Amino acid sequence: MKNDEIEELAEATLEPLAQVDYLIKKAKIKKALEIIEGREKEDGIEELRWKIVESRCMNKIGEYERALEIIEEIETEKEKLEKQKGKYAKRIKIDALIEQVWALQRLGRLDEGLEKVAEGIRLTNELEERDEREGENKDKERKADLLDCEGGLNNWKGELDQALAFYEKSLAIREEIGNKQAIAVSLNNIGVVYHQKGELGFALDCYEKSLVIKEELGNKQEIAKSLNNIGVIYRMKGELGHALDNYEKSLIIKVILGNKQEIANSLNNIGIIHRMKGELGQALMYCEKSLAMRERLGNKKDIANSKNYIGELYYESGALEKALDFFKQSLIIYEKIGNKLDITYSLFGLIRVAIDLNEIKQAEDYLSDLQLINEQKENKLVDLRSRLAEALILKTSKRRKNLVKAEEILEEIVEEEVTFHHLTIQALANLSELLLEELKATGEEEILDEVEEKVDKLLKIAKDQQSHSLLTESYLLKAQLALVRLNLKDARTLLSQAQMIAEERGLERLARKISSEHDQLLEQLDQWEELIAKDASITERVKVANLEELMGWMARKREIIIDEKEDEPIMLLLVSESGLPIYFKQFDPARELKDMLISGFLSSINSFVQEAFDAPGMIRRIMHDEYTLSFNLIEPILFCYVYEGQSYTAMKKLEKLIDEVYESEVWSALEEVGLRGYKLKDAELAQMEGVIGEIFMTNGDKANIRDGERVGN
Repeated sequence: MKNDEIEELAEATLEPLAQVDYLIKKAKIKKALEIIEGREKEDGIEELRWKIVESRCMNKIGEYERALEIIEEIETEKEKLEKQKGKYAKRIKIDALIEQVWALQRLGRLDEGLEKVAEGIRLTNELEERDEREGENKDKERKADLLDCEGGLNNWKGELDQALAFYEKSLAIREEIGNKQAIAVSLNNIGVVYHQKGELGFALDCYEKSLVIKEELGNKQEIAKSLNNIGVIYRMKGELGHALDNYEKSLIIKVILGNKQEIANSLNNIGIIHRMKGELGQALMYCEKSLAMRERLGNKKDIANSKNYIGELYYESGALEKALDFFKQSLIIYEKIGNKLDITYSLFGLIRVAIDLNEIKQAEDYLSDLQLINEQKENKLVDLRSRLAEALILKTSKRRKNLVKAEEILEEIVEEEVTFHHLTIQALANLSELLLEELKATGEEEILDEVEEKVDKLLKIAKDQQSHSLLTESYLLKAQLALVRLNLKDARTLLSQAQMIAEERGLERLARKISSEHDQLLEQLDQWEELIAKDASITERVKVANLEELMGWMARKREIIIDEKEDEPIMLLLVSESGLPIYFKQFDPARELKDMLISGFLSSINSFVQEAFDAPGMIRRIMHDEYTLSFNLIEPILFCYVYEGQSYTAMKKLEKLIDEVYESEVWSALEEVGLRGYKLKDAELAQMEGVIGEIFMTNGDKANIRDGERVGN
C-alpha cells in the first residue's frame, strides 16, 4: 500500500475533530475547513474545541483578524461553562490563548500577546497546584506551548536572548514529557534565534538535530521545513551549492505533498539564491512564480512579503520606479493586516528608493511614519531601521552638520552588539563611504586608518557568520585599500583570495567582478609604479583606485554589472619547470605576431616560471603589451594562455583544458615531456588538438587554427 493510501486510511478512521487536527498538521487546511464548515453544531465543551481548530486554520492561512474573532466567540461561550466544568474551561481557555497569541504576534501586537501568555501561564500553574493527574502531561504541553509563544513574541521584539531563554524552557518541558515532535519544533525555534544572532554554526546544529527527529518520526512536511532552514544557513554562509541542494530537496517533498503554500516559500528561497549569485533576472522569475501562487492562496502576509522582496530585487537592479511600486503595494497590504513591524519593512524600502530618486522630502515623510511606529513600539529591529534610515537621509545633505550627525548615528550602530547583521553591514558600508568622502577631501592618513578599521569589522562579521559572500566582498575592499597604501603585491594576493572564494562558492558574477578589478590593476601597473615613485598623496591614490565605486556599490547593494564579452584566444604554451617550452599553438594564423612579440611572451613566461613553481596558485596572470598571460601550474607543467580581453572567461577555459587533459591518457605523456624532454607522439598531439579546439574555438574558427607544434628534443 502506498504512503498516500495509508494516510487516507488513517484520516478515515479518525473521529471528525481528530481528523481535522490531523489535516492541519499535514497542512491540508482547505480540506480541514470543509469538514469544519460541513459539520453539525454541538453543545458545550466540544463546540469550543471545534472553534479552536477553526481559529488554528485561520492562523494557518493568514486570516489573523478572523482567528481573533473566533477566539472572542470562544470566550463568550466559555464563561457559561466555567462554573460547572472549571478545569475543562481552563484548558479550553489556555488552548484558545495559544491561538490568540499566534494571531496577535502575526499582527505585530506583541505587548498584547505577552499579556495573554502571562494569563495562560497563570492558568497552567493553577492546574499544576491542584495536582490534577488527569491530563497532567497535556497541561505540561500547554505550558511548553505558551513558553514557546513567549519566545516567539520576544523574538519579534528583537529581544533575542530572552527569546532563547523561553525556547530553552519550553524544550526542557518537552524533553521531560518525551514529545519528540514538539522537541523537534523547539530545536528548530532555538536554531532560528541563533541564526538571527549570526551564530550560524549553532543554528545549523539545532536544525540538523531537529531534522534527525523528524526523519525518525517520518513527518515529511516537517522534514521539508528543516531542509529549508538548513538551506537558509548554507545560504547565509555563502555556500550556495549546498543551500540550493537543500532547497530543492525540500521543494520535491512539498510538491509530492501538494502543499502549495510551502511550494511558494521554496520558490521564493530559490529566487534568493539566484539573487545572491547576482542573477537578478532568474531571481525575479522565481519570486514572481512564488507571488502568483501566494495570490491564488490568498494569504495576505505572504503576498505582502513577496511584493516587498520583489521590490528589493528591482531596487538592486536599479529599476527604482518598479521598486517603488512594489514597496507601496506591500505597504498597503501590511497596513490592512495591521502589523506595525512589517509596515516598517516596507517603509525602510521606500525610504531607500526615495533617496536614490532624489525625492528627499518624500523620504523624510516615510521616515516620520517609521519614527512614529518606533515611538509606539519597543522593538530593536524597528529602532535600528529608524536610526539607519535617518542616517541615510542625513547622508544626502551637503551641510556639514547633517553629515556629522549621519556619521554619529552610523558609528553608534556599528559599535553596538550585532543583532541584525544585514543592517549593521549596511551601516558599516555607508559609514565607510562617508569616511571615504572625507578622505578624498583631506587626504589625512588617520581617516584611511578608520576606513580600514571599518572594513576589518566587515571582515570579522563575515568570518563570525561564516558568510562567504561578505568575506569575498570584504577581501575585495581590502585589496583596494592595499592599493591606496601602495602595497601592490598585497592587493593582488587579496584579489586572488577573493576570486578563489567566490568561485568555490558559486558566486559567479562576483567572481567576474573581482577578475575585472584584477585586470584593471594589471592595466594600471605602470600608473601605480609612477605613483610610488613620486610618493603620491593619499587623495591622488584614492582617485586612481576603484575604492569609491566599490564602497558605493556595497552601501546600496546594486546589481553587479559586468562585461559579458569573452576573451579572444591568441596563443597557448606549455612550459616545463626548467623553462623549456614543450607545446605551442597560435590560434589565428591571420593575425601577424612578430617574432619579437613572441620572444617577449617567452621572456615574460621564463621570468614567471620560477615564481610560479615556488608559490603555486598565487599570481596567475601578467600583462605584456595589450595581451594578458594567464597561468596555471599542474606539476611538472605550467600552462600559459595568451589572450586579449576578459580574464575571467580565459581562466575558466584554461581550467577546463587542464581538467580534461589531466583526466585523459595524454597527461602521462606530458609528464614525461616535462620531466625528461620527450616529444609528444602524433596520436597524443591529435588528442591535445581535439580538446583545445573544443574549449577555445568557435565552430567557425576551428577550421582555421594552425597545427599545434611539438617542442622538445
